[in-house]
Amino acid sequence: MLAHNVSAEIRRAISRGEFAPGQKLNEVALAERFGVSRNTLREAFAMLTSEGLCERIPNRGVFLATPSPEFVTDTFRARAAIEPAALLWGPDLDVDRLEELNAEARVAIEEEDDDLFIAVNQAFHHVVLASMGSKTLGDTMDQLDAFMRLATLPILERDPSFNRHFIDVNERIVEMVKAGDRQGASDYLQTQLLAQSEEIIEMIEKINNGDVN
Repeated sequence: MLAHNVSAEIRRAISRGEFAPGQKLNEVALAERFGVSRNTLREAFAMLTSEGLCERIPNRGVFLATPSPEFVTDTFRARAAIEPAALLWGPDLDVDRLEELNAEARVAIEEEDDDLFIAVNQAFHHVVLASMGSKTLGDTMDQLDAFMRLATLPILERDPSFNRHFIDVNERIVEMVKAGDRQGASDYLQTQLLAQSEEIIEMIEKINNGDVN
């Protein structure tokens, strides 16, 4: 249980952008940070490695994953499977909270607070998934948050405002749900998530080829 909690805390730290893709995870520093033994930390690393968030390299240590096209595609296909289903079938969709989050996102954009915008955007999608009332799906979304942050961090380092245009998608979703068109909202979100995947892959390839400053 303790290792599970530590792995969850590391995922959250990744989601907040505290670690970079390919970065080595320092056992001593993290064991001290979380107040656990190195054996417990290694158990947590093993969990993260099994999820694909980390890679253990013999005689070198544990490193965070580096986003590849396959990494991004897999992450967004998972989102495109579960989030649209929640929009369509979730019995407890909190539309008022989604509207509040969109308003908070607009304030974050006006204040050019991109870290806040990312946090609010993550919360929006968690509220969508929470409508299913499934802890398993909630845990899955925590994992996907970490995957997505790793996938977009190389882009955000060059363009911190990259995520801002996702607010248009979120606002359109709320409009459709309020109009009673949950099927349309579900289809729209699925289409947008798959399009975002292609956009992120294209940006990463440009960065890797030196085409983005």
